[in-house]
Amino acid sequence: MLGSKPLEELKALSPRKQEILEVAQRLISKDGFDGASMRHIAEELGIKTASLYSHYNSKDDMLWEIAIRCAKEFHEHVLPLESMPLSVEDRLGKMVRMHAELVIRNINAAAIFFHEWKHLEEGKENRKAYYKSQIERYEQAFISVIEEGIEGGSFRQVPARFITYTLLNSINWIKNWYKPSGKMKVRNIADEFEAFVLNGLILNNK
Repeated sequence: MLGSKPLEELKALSPRKQEILEVAQRLISKDGFDGASMRHIAEELGIKTASLYSHYNSKDDMLWEIAIRCAKEFHEHVLPLESMPLSVEDRLGKMVRMHAELVIRNINAAAIFFHEWKHLEEGKENRKAYYKSQIERYEQAFISVIEEGIEGGSFRQVPARFITYTLLNSINWIKNWYKPSGKMKVRNIADEFEAFVLNGLILNNK
């Protein structure tokens, strides 16, 4: 069964497992969970499929290991910004920027964190239900800050949940068009998303 705090209880991976998960993460992000078979992962690693099974019993176990580590990274970088002693505008701006930067710098991880985790097996150690709760906790951080801004008169009267889903999905779409060699760099993209969100929410664009 899962521990009470899986995110906090993660242990360091061996170099070999780290290599396996990096390859699996890239292939799952590229081909989807169903398209990235154990055989394909083994071939990419240059090992036999049987050898891969000596490290992980199933593709689901690999997906869980990848997904929970992705969740930890996003949580650790974004959630503390929710309660910083700053204005609601600055907190939301920082959260948007950090989310965008994490997605760009970890394209493969972002695909797992927000999409491919849905392929986790139902009922297996309550993994899927637990992971869903972590996604909801992440989304709720944005919802709460937006609601605080609305209640405090800083933001327009908007449906905070709708704005959050639209915002995160827009940023997550970066993986479909971003190119490291392109004209827009990480900072430029984060700047644009921050400005886009805040200009649309702040009353009288103050």
